[in-house]
Parts: sequence; structure tokens; C-alpha cells
Amino acid sequence: MAKVTYVTYNEGLVAKHLHLGNLVHDFKHPKNLEPYIEKSYTDIAEPSPAWARSRELENFALTLEEGSESEESGDEDGQRYRVAAAGKAAQLEIKDPKKFFHEITLKCDDAKLWLASHLSAAEDLQPHPRPQVWMLTGLILMTHTTWTSLSSKQTFTPGLQAPFDPTGVTAIRRSSVSDHVRPVFGYEENEKANHVPGAIIHETGKYPGPRVWAVQWERVDVQILPADKWQGGENQLLLHVPNQSPKIAVVDVKGQTYAEIAENGAADDEEYWEKFFDVVEEYE
Repeated sequence: MAKVTYVTYNEGLVAKHLHLGNLVHDFKHPKNLEPYIEKSYTDIAEPSPAWARSRELENFALTLEEGSESEESGDEDGQRYRVAAAGKAAQLEIKDPKKFFHEITLKCDDAKLWLASHLSAAEDLQPHPRPQVWMLTGLILMTHTTWTSLSSKQTFTPGLQAPFDPTGVTAIRRSSVSDHVRPVFGYEENEKANHVPGAIIHETGKYPGPRVWAVQWERVDVQILPADKWQGGENQLLLHVPNQSPKIAVVDVKGQTYAEIAENGAADDEEYWEKFFDVVEEYE
């Protein structure tokens, strides 16, 4: 089976400001906690730059997640899943995340300031665990998406393409209850609509416009060292941590360490994050 490297989002994400190279703490909610927004490639309608690759996905269906325990299906129907399908989709990825991090991220003063200030705040608030930093290295964008809750005896893997042939994907897209501007959910019961090849549909909805349904996040590795270890490397950042001995952070993207669907995002600790951004503001 193909390795799953993408985290899926059951309601999709508004595509605006979700760019290759973004840095976040909370990959589950990537627009929270003051992410760093990379601006080197902001309009995917334009040809991709040399460091990125783009692949068109026609008549594409993506498995988002397994259904919840409350969504029971009979044994004859199979497991419940949630699937997103669209006639037009695209996958964009950074070809070499390590090279991108060194040649683009660390060449940008705003990105280096974001990293240094956030890592300084994390050190200042020890012994609270340091929040992870994740870089957006891939995304799947779908336009006018049909969201579907269905049952099937086939094997579906969240984060991978759903196991439908083109006829099945088209049937799912046509099952949507609405083409209105706002997302609408429900199901119009009729014998033709609730069966597609290989699955039974229980509920559908329509998300108009472009939306990101899956993102690949690679971890930024961080090593905190005494300042006397400073060697002047581009990936060494001087930290400012009051009342502590001088420190540096050595940052890198070593590759192949991806956020996983089952992992938790950043800790939901309002008091911690309030203090965190107070320290960030002082640094900046």
C-alpha cells in the first residue's frame, strides 16, 4: 500500500493563504497560532516555479476519514467512510523540501524572524513542551467538491485516492443535493442516487469554489545549543531568552517526517499560547 503522507480535513480548508512553504505550529488548524505565510508562490493559476511540481487530477475522489462510531452500517453495507470528489483537482508539492528550506525559507528575513521569535518564546516558557514547527510541502486542491458519507466493503485509506473507477467518481459527484453558493448537506432519497458502483451513499453535500482537502506537512527539526556553538551557518538562529544563558537554534528539514492524521495538533492551552505570543511580541 502507498505510504500516507497527507493529513485530510473533513470540511476542507479555504485555500486563501495556504501556500507551499508555510510554517505552522498546529497542522490540524493551520490558520491558527499566527502561522508564517510563504509568499514565493501565491497564485496557483500561474505556472509552478522550478522548485515545485503540479499535477492535474481529473474526476478525482479522496478518502477523508473513517466514519464515527455513531455512524453504524450493517455488515452487508461495509465500513463507513467520508469521501470528497471533484471533476477538477490539483496536487502541488515542493520537489526538495530540504533545499527549499535552505534556499528560500532561510534566505527570507521574515521567515527567520518568525522562527527565531517563536523558538525563543518556546525556550522562555520551558518546561512546557516545545511546540512543533511544520512546513507545508504539499496540498490537494479541489474545485466545486462533493462531500459524501458512504458505506463500502472496499478498502479505503484516509489520505489516499478513493478506490473508485471514473464511473463511480462521476456518480458520487452527481449525487450532491445542491449546487448553490453555500455548502448544503442532506440527501434526496431515490433508488438511483443512493447507490454508486462499490458503495452506498448516506449523505452528501456541496462545497462550491476551490478548497484544500489534504495537506502534506513535514517537520522542521530544531536543536537548541549554547551560543558558543555558533558557527555562522545559515540555519543557525540566535535566540533571545531573558534570564537564561545565550542560546542558538539549529533548524533543518531532514525530510520524510510527516504529520499524521492520527496525531494531535498543537496543545489546546489558551493560557500558554497567550504567554507565548506575549514573548514573541517582545522579541520582534
